[in-house]
Amino acid sequence: MRDWFRFGHVAIWGYTAVLPLIGAGTATGSVTGWQVAGLLGTAVAYHLYAYLLNDLIDLPLDKTQPSRQNYPLVSGLVTVRQGRVWVAVQLPILLILWLLLGGNGWALLCLAWAVGGMTLYNFVGKRSPLPPLTDLVQGSSWAAFLLFGALVVGQPTPQTWVAAGFIIVYILLVNGVNSSLRDLANDFTFGARTTAIWLGARPFPPDQFTIPNRLRIYAYFWQFVLGMLAPFLPVVDKFPLSSDENVSLWLRLLMIMIATQCYVSLWQSMRQSYTNSQRMPLHMLNNIWNLVLLVTAVLPLTNPLTRWAIILAFTLPLLTADWLADKWFSHGLTRIPTEQ
Repeated sequence: MRDWFRFGHVAIWGYTAVLPLIGAGTATGSVTGWQVAGLLGTAVAYHLYAYLLNDLIDLPLDKTQPSRQNYPLVSGLVTVRQGRVWVAVQLPILLILWLLLGGNGWALLCLAWAVGGMTLYNFVGKRSPLPPLTDLVQGSSWAAFLLFGALVVGQPTPQTWVAAGFIIVYILLVNGVNSSLRDLANDFTFGARTTAIWLGARPFPPDQFTIPNRLRIYAYFWQFVLGMLAPFLPVVDKFPLSSDENVSLWLRLLMIMIATQCYVSLWQSMRQSYTNSQRMPLHMLNNIWNLVLLVTAVLPLTNPLTRWAIILAFTLPLLTADWLADKWFSHGLTRIPTEQ
């Protein structure tokens, strides 16, 4: 089961799943149970396409990455040919789901860019002379997938567009900084081009990095933008605000608390003295807290069906994460064979 979870990157499927649901929940029109189910199915197909294609393209690099040795494609449990079949079948599935959901031409265009932009990123992402540009391409493809959810239900609202902008900035931070630093040593050794390396980050033995100030400024700037976009999202269509149209006090306090956690986790992850093993959980926390910030800003705008779908889709896949599974296994709750 853990091999299947790793193969499908199930632990982070919630990130993909919430995007079309956020688009649907903030769009004009009423969201039905069938649309929620169809969008979740679309998220499964798009998630498998994006991540398995990335695994196939980065396979030579992943084989040299110690943290990836348990992944089925790297270990040989799944062959390259089988991986290609999995990737290819997702495309007709996406098209069929678009038809079943009754999507219009604009929805198809957004879905096409979501697939096309992700394909472009996967092929040139670590080969581009200007890595932030390819991060932007990837961010725009995730944003297009969010807009697809809105166009299936109705029309995007100002909240939908701000949420799409949030996702683009989120990818500039997560892919350009957190993921780049996570794989920095291996990427640098094999000549990959990432935003962290482009901005001067360098590994040094045994497990630490040189993190220049320009990389810190880049990371803090995008974190600041995310912190500004979140409270702006719920009220973007109400300017100029009257006293009864402002964000409620409890929501403001909650977003301040979450934004603080985002800044703290990012600041800690950028400390020079930390080893990579100490830094990796902080990168993951920063990724999660920023998504929690977006979800917190969006949930009050959605109907109960969409709200619960977002909450469950976001939280349940996290239970399949390796670190949590290892914790369960170490306490004897489940036994798995250590050899095959």
